[in-house]
Amino acid sequence: MPARVHLTVPPGFRSRSPALVLHAGSVDGADLEQFEGFAVTTPLRSIGDLAASGLQVDQLARVIGDALDRGLVTVEALRARADELGPAAALAIERALRQAVP
Repeated sequence: MPARVHLTVPPGFRSRSPALVLHAGSVDGADLEQFEGFAVTTPLRSIGDLAASGLQVDQLARVIGDALDRGLVTVEALRARADELGPAAALAIERALRQAVP
């Protein structure tokens, strides 16, 4: 569990809390899941964001392994998303997959 919660918020959004890390941006509707009164990014989008952020590969492998075990993502979907994220994130996802999938 991270010490702080990371949120993507619309540009211009203002809030201060030591428990939050805010990232200005927009999220495509296909990357959102609606819950009771709030939206969260899909597991596939969240993993892509983590890979693009430079998260250590061993930590990314744990996240990917957990998502695969729970049936939230597939290896094929991760590789397809990786191709959209650029070479650094794609390499991180591929390395994490090698650790997560024996």
